[in-house]
Amino acid sequence: MLRKTLKKVCPKFLLDTIRSLYSYARRKYHAIKYRPLIVATHAHYKEVEEKIRNRGDKPLRFASYVVYDSTFGAYGLMDLMLAEPQKYFPKIVICPDVARGEHQLKEQYNKTKEFFVKKYGAEYVIDGYDEATGTFKDVSDQFDVIYCANPYDAMVNKVHGVQYLSKKDVLPVYMSYGCMPDHYGCKIIMPMLEISLFWKVFADNKFSYKDYKKNELCKGKNVCLTGYAKMDDLAKFERRTVSAKKRIIIAPHHTVNNRELPLSNFLKYSDFILELPKKYPEIEFIFRPHPLLFVNMVNEGFWTEKQVDEYIEQIQKNGIVYSVGGDYFDIFVNSDAMIHDCSSFVVEYLYTEKPCCFVAKPNYKKIFSELGKSCLENYYIAFEKQQIMDFIENVIIKDNDSLKEKRTVYAKKHLAINYPNASKKVLEEISL
Repeated sequence: MLRKTLKKVCPKFLLDTIRSLYSYARRKYHAIKYRPLIVATHAHYKEVEEKIRNRGDKPLRFASYVVYDSTFGAYGLMDLMLAEPQKYFPKIVICPDVARGEHQLKEQYNKTKEFFVKKYGAEYVIDGYDEATGTFKDVSDQFDVIYCANPYDAMVNKVHGVQYLSKKDVLPVYMSYGCMPDHYGCKIIMPMLEISLFWKVFADNKFSYKDYKKNELCKGKNVCLTGYAKMDDLAKFERRTVSAKKRIIIAPHHTVNNRELPLSNFLKYSDFILELPKKYPEIEFIFRPHPLLFVNMVNEGFWTEKQVDEYIEQIQKNGIVYSVGGDYFDIFVNSDAMIHDCSSFVVEYLYTEKPCCFVAKPNYKKIFSELGKSCLENYYIAFEKQQIMDFIENVIIKDNDSLKEKRTVYAKKHLAINYPNASKKVLEEISL
């Protein structure tokens, strides 16, 4: 009620100032409130480190707690560990999403489990949930170091959360599943208690490292600059064939009704996306939505499950490739360009050095941090359908890519720190 009243009587600049002051005051309050807990937790980690070292030459028992297969960022780390079985004992623990209803919990849990069983083999995958009884399994006592692909305790059962793990004889670590080039990442995610309770947090680049130092409750005392380990796996993919058609990825974000991160333009362009194959028959389009896009469309009341199914059917009927689940580096490598409004892809697709078009709202610059703004200087920006079509026709079809050299230099200099060996840096940090 108060928020609605303020919107009516206050100018926008004043509302923005109030929000900024509130956010700052909230972070300061939490920094003071949780300081004793954070200090005690990291003192506890010193004891855990010593216990692990005193075990002698036994392999380091490492687990990845994974909710969504598409947000897993430790492929390179897994490969390094699997290559040295005498030193490391890695497993994947599948943890369900408890925040989006029972149907989504079970469906995604099984999708994620199926993906990792297929990728690594059943012997490397552990159930964190018993679907038959509906119980959540605590397997933390089996491990020394646990990588939480999901840092949000509200998304998982207590036994899979960071706050729970921080009290156990285990060292929880975090590598971002999606680089954070926006103020939401800096002001909402980085100041979360969970982030400061990790034993170690691995920063993707110098921008992120500086943002952690500024916004974390513990002021970056647990942060290491390693590079973006998730992206190491990109270098392992090679283009399969040179197609007669150029391939463009269309990647809409999930924030269809998110005041804190107003990125998604899907409601505006959903029909336009369906028209693209007819407009450009010489282009192959790949539709790669954020894994939560259609979940949020239904949960927020924009579409029904039936409408989602009908849209996906229409996507495929119109000749658009529908890509969902698992990693997406293969389609990155086998594409020629991307059109999207996803915050993490603002950083990630630049690793390919291929042309990108960001579909923006008029005030998009206010959403992004220094990292995001810096990346977007290497993008073609579109506010309307015509600008998207201009990108397709001029940059892709006619190959008039004026940002090519600038984009390549930027990616190598500012993003690809230790690429493609950032995982080695992470491994050095967790090897006791």
